[in-house]
Amino acid sequence: MPATTDTIAAISSPPGRAARGLIRLSGPATRKILTCLFHPVPESPRRVVPARMAIGSGELPMLLARFEAPRSYTGQDMAELQLPGNPALLDRVLGRVLDEGARLAEPGEFTFRAFVNGRVDLTRAEGIAATITAVSDSQLEAAVLLREGRLGRLATDLVDRLAHLLALVEAGIDFVDQEDVVPISAGALADSLGPLQRRIEELLERSRAWSRIEELPQVVILGRPSTGKSTLFNALLGHRRAVISEIPGTTRDILREPMHLTDRAGRDIELMLVDLAGLDEPRTALDRQVQAAARRAIATADLLLMVDDAQAPPPPANDGGSDPSALAGSARCPVVSVRTKADLPPLPPPSSPAQPAVSIMEQGQGQARGLDHLRCAVVGALGGQGSGLGGQMLTLQPRHEHELRSAAEQLQHALSLLQLQDPDDGIEQIELVAGCMRSALDALANLGGQQSADDVIGRIFASFCIGK
Repeated sequence: MPATTDTIAAISSPPGRAARGLIRLSGPATRKILTCLFHPVPESPRRVVPARMAIGSGELPMLLARFEAPRSYTGQDMAELQLPGNPALLDRVLGRVLDEGARLAEPGEFTFRAFVNGRVDLTRAEGIAATITAVSDSQLEAAVLLREGRLGRLATDLVDRLAHLLALVEAGIDFVDQEDVVPISAGALADSLGPLQRRIEELLERSRAWSRIEELPQVVILGRPSTGKSTLFNALLGHRRAVISEIPGTTRDILREPMHLTDRAGRDIELMLVDLAGLDEPRTALDRQVQAAARRAIATADLLLMVDDAQAPPPPANDGGSDPSALAGSARCPVVSVRTKADLPPLPPPSSPAQPAVSIMEQGQGQARGLDHLRCAVVGALGGQGSGLGGQMLTLQPRHEHELRSAAEQLQHALSLLQLQDPDDGIEQIELVAGCMRSALDALANLGGQQSADDVIGRIFASFCIGK
């Protein structure tokens, strides 16, 4: 990452037109640049105040917020310019800022400066990046826990306790000839290292891997045209997402929408509900493209909801490989059979989680029936694949999991060496024990960035977008 002694600027609002845009500055020349842009500079640090900037032959009204070091996001003098979110206007104002001595910020450089100046640790910085890129509620919830610093606080506590113990051990190496230095015994050290090692193991057991929430499980609704798939899709979501019509073939594209359910333990889980076009004999090139896309969605599904109804005509003897039942039978994922239009004859058996039968009418014509049984069937068939929400379970990125496992392994190695010794005696092979403890300490310190290699830090902040 670049040096932090110059002043940077960037557009920090999303691209495109909006009611309001944001330009952010940070660095020692922030106040000087503002003096050149505004005559005079509004004197209200940490407050948003009206301001006017000369642009061409006129003046542009905007809002200005100033933040003085060290009480700012980056720990440096900062300013934010809020103006109409016209991309051309934002570019023009940013150009004025750069002309007065700032340079364009690199991706993640604002948060990098916050890290360098001690405003955030590395896990919080990763939480900010994860918040920016989150595409589901599960990812957002996991990012919030990182951004709030829960993992960083745990790592700091473990680092402090382990560093204290390591100092006692290394004192026995460096000052072994000093009479007033009493080295820690093997038994006392083992009694202190054991709880630390178990705490790390428990943290790993109670956490989940980030890969588990990177992609929501796909629950795909399939069936023949006019079997009530889109009606069922809307009913499960709780709002009208798909267009519904009695005309066969209304759904032509694949519709995807996140959906929330509650499992038996009361945990809120998230999944992706997918509505496909009805599968039957393709008659046109468009039909073949639509059904090819549907078959690709079926191939990647984690659960299929096979929809049928009593009024559906028998399938043709040869339908070109588009029989939904045959596709469901060859799928590599669980299949839940759903009977729709359960209020019409011939009446199916009573609905149950094992055999859900649903009746969904248009709003104002009656109440949906059997949806609770279907939801239970979906949760049971997924077998815990849904991404959990609402709890305080930490989600570990691969880097976090690697460092924690490395620390746990090194502490276990140190404990194995100590268990071979008399607990009341001094530590034998003290250099080996200290080496294991040092390796564990380095791994834990790497979590929060207290001792992290420059290339690791650089990779983390390079994943940010410009202006953050």
